[in-house]
Amino acid sequence: MKKFQDFLVESKKTYSFKIGLAGELPEGINDRLKTMLEKFGVETFSAGKKTPIQERPLDFPNLENTEVTYFDVDLVYPTTEAILQEYIGHSCSVPRSHVIVRNPDSPVERHQSVEENTEYETLLTKEDMGGVSAQGSVGTTRVMDLLKELETARKESSEKSGFKVESNNDPQNSKSVLGNKK
Repeated sequence: MKKFQDFLVESKKTYSFKIGLAGELPEGINDRLKTMLEKFGVETFSAGKKTPIQERPLDFPNLENTEVTYFDVDLVYPTTEAILQEYIGHSCSVPRSHVIVRNPDSPVERHQSVEENTEYETLLTKEDMGGVSAQGSVGTTRVMDLLKELETARKESSEKSGFKVESNNDPQNSKSVLGNKK
């Protein structure tokens, strides 16, 4: 039977993060960031990967015409994205609004990394789009169906309320009060 200490040694867990820094970075930021993250026990630290200058970077929609540098980091000590983001913003000479920290397993990262290898096909140029035609539920046929439904609903409501709509063809009260001289 294994000792508890053996289980601890075997169950070494790392915590992965993707750190994004926007804008022009100070010189030596790689070394500074790595030494600053030693507080959390850096296991792996990738060199920064720069994106081209974009009008509105995806992770920084409030910034314009800037590049973003991403670092992939594996830490030994558990921490959260918010704590790490605040710590990096405070320790490095980078504004906190220019720092983002994400877990690679987060839904945002998974959505951004999904690549489709299928070729895009426009559907508007196709003659037959497939499926059932919906022409019966639009235009004059739909108007006539609505009028029939309203008529049956009116008849049902008049029967339920106890009042019956009848036409009165009695000669009494058939003369107009105004301007009817005979």
